[in-house]
Amino acid sequence: MIATIVSLGAVGAGSLAQAQAVDAPVALNGPGAALAPAERLSLRQPAVPAGELLFPVDPGPDCYVLDNFGDGRDAGSRLHEGIDIMGSAGRPVYAVAGGTLTKRYTNTGTAGWGWTLYDAATKTTYKYYHLTEDPNGLAESDVVEAGDVIGYVGSSGTSSDTNFHLHFEVRPGNVAVDPLPLVSIDTDMCRVSPPIR
Repeated sequence: MIATIVSLGAVGAGSLAQAQAVDAPVALNGPGAALAPAERLSLRQPAVPAGELLFPVDPGPDCYVLDNFGDGRDAGSRLHEGIDIMGSAGRPVYAVAGGTLTKRYTNTGTAGWGWTLYDAATKTTYKYYHLTEDPNGLAESDVVEAGDVIGYVGSSGTSSDTNFHLHFEVRPGNVAVDPLPLVSIDTDMCRVSPPIR
């Protein structure tokens, strides 16, 4: 056993000696001249299970989804057509599918700042409300891919400056359906309320 260890040590030492014998650059022509250009990395969302949508908000420790599709609003005169995803101000909001930004909402009424995203391949409309004012350099008619940042969690259009959340709608054929069973939620990062109806 000792002979085996010694011979392995000799092999390791020989490899080290060979590695040191390789010619090294004599001098650099300036800062970083000997290095290859850096490749930019981008953060990618985790893989989404087949048949589910990307979760539209970058979840933080205070992420909480209200299961409130269909609950009564305005003394029951209308129903809530989406879900609310509570979270910290400024968290990135993602396009859940590829498509075209067809409408930019300004801070008027109860929607606040937001977007309508249309996916022509599935004829599905997605609506995002209560964002911050910053449109992230985007404009109406811009084409985005799933996972692109299209805004940031805000409290615009709400009755409180601290009511930070995203109102999110899914509308196949422009008919509102419950988004909750459609989005991929990491329940280790984001809690979900009991149904509110």
